[in-house]
Amino acid sequence: MNFVVTLVLILAYIDCIWCFGSRNVVFTIVSQPEPYHASVARRLKQDIDLQVQQLENRYPKIHITHEDFPVPGGWTILPLLSPLISKYKGSDVRWVLFVETHTAVRCDKLFEALAAADKQSDVSWIGYPLSDEEPTIIHHFTFYEDLEEEGGFVYPNFPSGFAMRLELMEMLLNQLEHGHRKLEADFSIDPAFELAQLVYGDGNDPGPLLTPDLSFCIVSGDNCATYPRQFDICGSAVPEDSIFFAVKTWSGFHATRAKVVKKTWGKHVTNLQFFSDADDRYLPAVNTGIPNSQTGHCTKTVAILRQTLKRVKDKPHIKWIFLADDDTILGVQRLCEVLSCYRGGLDVTVLGERYGYGYGKKETAMKGYDYITGGGGTVLSIGAARALASCACAGHSAPDDMTLGACARFRLNITMTHSPLFHQARPQDYAREVLARDRPVSFHRHSSPEPTRVYATWFQHDDLAVKRSRRDEL
Repeated sequence: MNFVVTLVLILAYIDCIWCFGSRNVVFTIVSQPEPYHASVARRLKQDIDLQVQQLENRYPKIHITHEDFPVPGGWTILPLLSPLISKYKGSDVRWVLFVETHTAVRCDKLFEALAAADKQSDVSWIGYPLSDEEPTIIHHFTFYEDLEEEGGFVYPNFPSGFAMRLELMEMLLNQLEHGHRKLEADFSIDPAFELAQLVYGDGNDPGPLLTPDLSFCIVSGDNCATYPRQFDICGSAVPEDSIFFAVKTWSGFHATRAKVVKKTWGKHVTNLQFFSDADDRYLPAVNTGIPNSQTGHCTKTVAILRQTLKRVKDKPHIKWIFLADDDTILGVQRLCEVLSCYRGGLDVTVLGERYGYGYGKKETAMKGYDYITGGGGTVLSIGAARALASCACAGHSAPDDMTLGACARFRLNITMTHSPLFHQARPQDYAREVLARDRPVSFHRHSSPEPTRVYATWFQHDDLAVKRSRRDEL
């Protein structure tokens, strides 16, 4: 009898060696130091920790990246490879889960998904698959026609999270360090797409394509291991008149782009000023004193910041400056809701869609920096605007957003805060699943469909509803 019991225990122990659980997974929450985003990351960490303790009575391995791995460009994933591999190589860890702060995780379903993937030697990373129907600007106009017969080039939906084998991460790191793999573009825009590019390679020595796993969901469901949560509204929306809207334009667009602003979102704001190379009292537009340039606009943008600060100097109720292009398409009410989560006024906050420069190549990675791409709009607290107004331009037509980003990192030690609700491109440049995640704040560029139609589709209803509500209150 004792022999049978012992044999059963030994077999159970051997089976447990091969069973899959939290000891085989590292949860990596790709986070930001800004107070609101940091608090959301901590809540997610606490939730995962509680789930695993209830499931297994053990503490999981969880990292908040801005605290545990504060490397430049960590949001692009590549700079996280080395610290994660150094820490977990040779341990029981077989998979690393990457999630955003607003990703919901159900650990029991996740362990089931990873256990199934772990048994398949040809599966190296899993997630919800996205693909481009045509080349787009946000993906460097890259398109993999050679993969059409295999279902096309797919990349993970980052808000749903994705998981990679530690061995795949080691392979990537080794090839990056020896120059066998590198990103073709100097710019980081969509980290999930660019990571998939890097894994796949140039086609001569292709790595594994993402294995689709629909338990990494777009919306919550009973069988979901992960799914994106909507962004919070942190109390009441900020008053619209607490924002000064500064629109960058030039005289050649006064009758076209600038008029579209006036016909759409400009109707719903109190503090609206166009900054141009010529005065125009009908817009209204003021001459910045800076001649127009075809590219860059750095000198003009810094002049706009300085002139705007003078205009709001005696208006303490104004806490924010929204710097827009004349082809930015904006949801005013949505912007006011989003800003309820951030610190305006004299606090230093710079918010918008974050891009990166220099992170993809070994020789420039430590010199890389983030910047807020201007087309989708840049939100600056008054304190941030005062700091950035001191930045110097390398030349009249130097890129304004990149210059401010480099100045913020290397001279001012200001961190750019990313929100995926701001968009540098048109709605059709994004996968449908990406836009279905939450209500956007902005888009950029006038083309087909017409900008008035884009505004009517995405933003007009909310802006009109607020206007009616305020009229009723009066």
